[in-house]
Amino acid sequence: MNNFSHFLRSHGLTCLTVLILLAAAFMLGRMTVPTKETVRYVAGDPVSGSLSNPQPVKETVPLFPVLPVKHDTVWLDSVVYLVERVDTAAIIADYIAQRDYQFVLFDTPQYGRLSLSETVQYNKLSDLKYDYVPVYREITRYRERVFVPFAAASWSTFGIASAGGGFFYKNLGFEYQWQYGIGAGIGGHQFGIKLKF
Repeated sequence: MNNFSHFLRSHGLTCLTVLILLAAAFMLGRMTVPTKETVRYVAGDPVSGSLSNPQPVKETVPLFPVLPVKHDTVWLDSVVYLVERVDTAAIIADYIAQRDYQFVLFDTPQYGRLSLSETVQYNKLSDLKYDYVPVYREITRYRERVFVPFAAASWSTFGIASAGGGFFYKNLGFEYQWQYGIGAGIGGHQFGIKLKF
């Protein structure tokens, strides 16, 4: 007990300084930088549907239509005539043919993906289907600490005990330790720098 009283009398100011530094480091550790944010795009639930028998909004008949023609050769008194006539069979085949189309209207990380498929028959759009995968914008806001305090205590096989602390400023740390040689009964100070990788 006598050694402890002697220790406090001789090193009381040092202990008080260490406590004040630890309290200051703790207060600095509460400070933060302005809010940072990360933006991430997350795919939502797909939406599908179809429109059966859509009606045209406007119908136009061209003045000079392009029709499929058939070329015929006519012989008259040793003279060859080329005759073009409308190919009615080709018009009917084109009219009754069913055509299916599929295409992607857009596919972006910000808006998602919209694909369409449609069926055309009898000169009409008979079926229209859509598949949409929406994308939602997810914003994460967080505060990053500038000062991160820490406390440290150690003992070595040389009979030296130490206590101290410090703080990290971003990736650079500053440390103070008060060391006491147990066998020799003397104390000292240690300052250090730490670096986070």
